[in-house]
Amino acid sequence: MRPALALLLLSISALASAPDPFFDRASSVGLTLPPAPKAPDFIAVEEDKRKPTEVPADLAAARARVGNDAMLARLTPRTAGAPFTFGVIGDAEHGRFWWERIFSPEKAAFVDQWRALQTAGVDFALQLGDFVSEGDAKNYRAHVKVIEAEAVRPLLRCVGNHDRSRPNGDADKNLYDAVFGARDYFFDHGGWRFVSLDSSDRKVTAAQLAWLKAALAVPGPKVIFTHVPPDYIKSIKPLAEVGELVKETDDEKGAISDFFTNYFKDGSKEFEELVTNGGVKAVYMGHIHAFWAADHRGVRYVISGGGGSPLYPLPPGYPKKRFAHVLRVVADKNGLTETVVPYKGTPFTLPQVKP
Repeated sequence: MRPALALLLLSISALASAPDPFFDRASSVGLTLPPAPKAPDFIAVEEDKRKPTEVPADLAAARARVGNDAMLARLTPRTAGAPFTFGVIGDAEHGRFWWERIFSPEKAAFVDQWRALQTAGVDFALQLGDFVSEGDAKNYRAHVKVIEAEAVRPLLRCVGNHDRSRPNGDADKNLYDAVFGARDYFFDHGGWRFVSLDSSDRKVTAAQLAWLKAALAVPGPKVIFTHVPPDYIKSIKPLAEVGELVKETDDEKGAISDFFTNYFKDGSKEFEELVTNGGVKAVYMGHIHAFWAADHRGVRYVISGGGGSPLYPLPPGYPKKRFAHVLRVVADKNGLTETVVPYKGTPFTLPQVKP
């Protein structure tokens, strides 16, 4: 999130009572299309004069070990129709500033939750972006070290705004490109197509939409992963009365002017139509450090931003459920069965996503 939002939330939190205790406790491998042409990065009001990020040799070499292609090469194939399980992990960075870390669930939350998914036998896990607080060499080195020490099963990812050279405003993605590879990619597994789409600039470009249309133009069910949620989901009523969820009233369903670009508008309408008509069963999103789920035009949408990042207080109109968590998803002939696994709490299952 932007510093302006963070400062606002800090002031809100100073007036608020202590957080709810629940929130505290609470296949073919490597099949890809060529990456979409690089789109202009998000332009800030104040132009960034810094030089492009240089890629150290050790980080460039790390791609052969931890990049998305390297992880896909480790993925054990599944025959079409065979059941399998995958994991979804949301935002994991600890916060750029000390006061942000006050709201962090625990420093070990990301690694602990990732370990638990691997122990549960997921075929792969996909991290929804913001795996570092800022995209510099020091942070990337630390993250690569964690991956190499912990990866028993493949860990794939989207790129988030924090993973760029600066979290907000004009930025480059040189380190991400060098270490992890294409930002827009897909792979097939067990008869499902999984698509990762770069929305880290708070938009999806025309070139990306054309790429996405081609990626979805095959038979069979699909799943999309992206960092920033599309603007249109703000008007969707969330699922209610599910497990730990508390019903959100109509005035809480997200109708708020978005001053902080926490949803992308450019390309949002076109993205909605492609998703609705392209055989997509679920869209998993991060960026907002909370949990939220809804069904819209036959597609399940889930915001899962609880991978270990700070659980800031959020303004009215944003998701209310702030707790560290991951998703454990079973894909089979019956569709998708999504279990929400709190970091500290009781897992609960969402209504099944039909095939």
